Amino acid sequence: MIEDKYVEAWNKRITHKNLYSLKIPQNRDEAYKIQEEYEKVSNSDLFGWKIAATSLDGQKHIGVDGPIAGRLLKERYNKSGASISLKQNIMKKVEAEFAFKLFNDIQPRLNKYSTDEVLESLDSVVPAIEIPDSRFFNFDKVGGNLIIADNACAGDFILSDHFVSDFKNIDFKNFKVNCYKNNELAESGIGSNVLGDPIIALTWVINELSSLNITCKKQQIIMTGTCIKPLTVQTGDNIVMDFYELGKVDCHLN
Repeated sequence: MIEDKYVEAWNKRITHKNLYSLKIPQNRDEAYKIQEEYEKVSNSDLFGWKIAATSLDGQKHIGVDGPIAGRLLKERYNKSGASISLKQNIMKKVEAEFAFKLFNDIQPRLNKYSTDEVLESLDSVVPAIEIPDSRFFNFDKVGGNLIIADNACAGDFILSDHFVSDFKNIDFKNFKVNCYKNNELAESGIGSNVLGDPIIALTWVINELSSLNITCKKQQIIMTGTCIKPLTVQTGDNIVMDFYELGKVDCHLN
């Protein structure tokens, strides 16, 4: 299948040099169908979902005008403190994200889910780092449909091992996060950078997947997008994201 070229680029961490050799999706449905192939060839059950471009800085970074959903594959999951290679990563950015674990399945339906319903379906929250990547050299110019087919610029991701279940009273909208690079404060962010509120972002992706007839499954992780401006990094950097009462998550880049 022509979709295999997307999957091959994902698995081998290579970039497409010739768009004309690819199946170019004409709409979001076609783009998400291509994205399904990543999940089908994974060695594990789907780990969860990510949301790209939930902040204005994130939208500018990849050249889209609104959020998009992507799949989190277990092959790219890392624990806090992991060493991550940047050798074949063309973006070389890190992002600080809230990640939520689902308490139960969320089935597709005709009516949209409310934020209150989504909150009741959450088990816990955990600090996360995403190291996004693309399989397109000019990822900021190819447009939203190709970015979806590119698995929403999914790359490596790192989760803290400290899941917080007592979170219902947390004000995520005004929650502040600091990013340290090599022990120096490099960026600061706030939850409102994520579509106005990370819970709003969660609700958006649940409804986006529902419209595609996709069930979000119990224990899956949903990463809601960066609350800091994507930070440029290089080999040798140590990154710590401080989520204060939720804890810290860190990685080393090599």
